[in-house]
Amino acid sequence: MKKYFYLLIISLLMSAVSDTYSRQFRVNQIPNGNKFQCLACHISPGGGGQRNPFGETVNENLSNGNVRWDLIFNIDSDGDGFTNGEELQDPDGQWSEGQVNPGDAELVTQPWNPNSKPTTSSIENDIVNSYFSIYPIPTLGNLNIEFISNYFDNTTLEIYNSSGNLVNSSKLESVIGLNSLSINLNEFGIQQGTYFIVIRNKYFNIRKRFIFLK
Repeated sequence: MKKYFYLLIISLLMSAVSDTYSRQFRVNQIPNGNKFQCLACHISPGGGGQRNPFGETVNENLSNGNVRWDLIFNIDSDGDGFTNGEELQDPDGQWSEGQVNPGDAELVTQPWNPNSKPTTSSIENDIVNSYFSIYPIPTLGNLNIEFISNYFDNTTLEIYNSSGNLVNSSKLESVIGLNSLSINLNEFGIQQGTYFIVIRNKYFNIRKRFIFLK
């Protein structure tokens, strides 16, 4: 009887070790995943058990047990206004397993923690394939915004300060072709400084920096 008991204990221990080892490889399937190791997805530093919000996103988008970074880079798992890709220094989802970690490891933030946000200056889009213009810069209050959309869609317009904190959020309906609008920053009760404007929907996520003078 003791023999079977010991065999059962050994079997359970081997299963736990195997389970932990089998998931450890997923750290390398996330850009800069080595910075946080198992904490990137789990509450426990040793991995296993309850998952954090980013871990839930990962778990819901596995393919044959492997992380589908191409499916989750543009998701904001912790709801802080920044996508997983922006927090892990791969905002466009161009990184793949085996490549050198993208961006600057010092700027990597925690995609499961809404209080851990990238500085807006580290994730500004260059807008290579999209027309997006804001003017005048600097602005004294009135800011004109123009962008081209290939789709009708509900779009969110957000303004963040330089610390990554949301200042204002509003909804608009983007139309196919040129979209033009104007906002008055003085209505938001904000101080002068550097801010980011974000235009996002399920098709694109555009960020641009501007300076507000009073």
